[in-house]
Amino acid sequence: MRTAQRVATAIALLALPATFASAQTPGSLLIWPVNPVIEADEQAAALWLENPGRTPVTLQVRVYAWAQRDGENVYAAQNEVLGTPPILSIAPGERQLVRLTRLVPPPGVPEKPYRIVVDQIPAADAQQAAGASIAFRMRYSLPLFSYAKGVGKAEKKGAPPPPPHLAWRAGSDAKGRFLEIRNDGAGHARLTDVSFTGEKKAKIGQGLFGYILPGATMRWPLPADVGAKGELVAKLNGEPDARIERLPE
Repeated sequence: MRTAQRVATAIALLALPATFASAQTPGSLLIWPVNPVIEADEQAAALWLENPGRTPVTLQVRVYAWAQRDGENVYAAQNEVLGTPPILSIAPGERQLVRLTRLVPPPGVPEKPYRIVVDQIPAADAQQAAGASIAFRMRYSLPLFSYAKGVGKAEKKGAPPPPPHLAWRAGSDAKGRFLEIRNDGAGHARLTDVSFTGEKKAKIGQGLFGYILPGATMRWPLPADVGAKGELVAKLNGEPDARIERLPE
C-alpha cells in the first residue's frame, strides 16, 4: 500500500449514545481507506490500521447501523456487518488488517449506511474490553456503505452509486441560526468546504462539513457573521464547486 494512500487523521468524532465513553486524550492512528465500501459482489471490505507511535496500542472495532433523524445522527447495534478482529493490539510501526464482513445478502436499496467506530483502549483495561465501563482514550469514526446488486464504486463493479439531490434553507430556533440541508436523492452526500457565494464569499466550514443520508435532513449552526446570501456551494462527494439549490421561501 502506497504511503500516499494512507490517511493520518483523527476522524471527526460523532456523538454516540450516552452509554458510550467519549474521547479523552488525543492520540494518532493511520486509517485507510477513510471511505470503505462493501461491493455487491464481494463479501467484505478491508480496513487498515497502523500505529505510527512509539508504544503499542490496543483497539476495539465495532460497526453500527447508521441513520439520521430530526437533524441528528442515530446509531444502533446491528448484526449485518462484522468487523474482525474486534479487539486488536498493534506494535509501534506495525499495521493490522480489519475485515468488514457482510453477513447478509446485498441490500435492497442502492446503498446501506453503517458507521465504523474504532476506540483506543488503555493498556490497563485491555483485558476488560467486553465490559461497559472502559475508559477509552481516543475514538475514530468513519462511514461504511454496503452496495446493492448492480451498484459499484468502481466502473467494473456496476453502475455508480446514485447521486444525492440536495436543497437548503436558513432559519433560526431557540438555539440560534442554522443551515438546513435536505437530501431527496437515493445516494448519500459528503460535504466539504461549504460556503455562500455573493459579493463576498462566506465560508461556513473548512474541510469535512458532514454527511446527509438519503431521505434525511440535517442541520448545522450558522455563525453570526455569515449571511445566507447568494448560492450555497460545496465539494460534494469529492466533486468541487457543486451548487446546492435553495428551497422556495
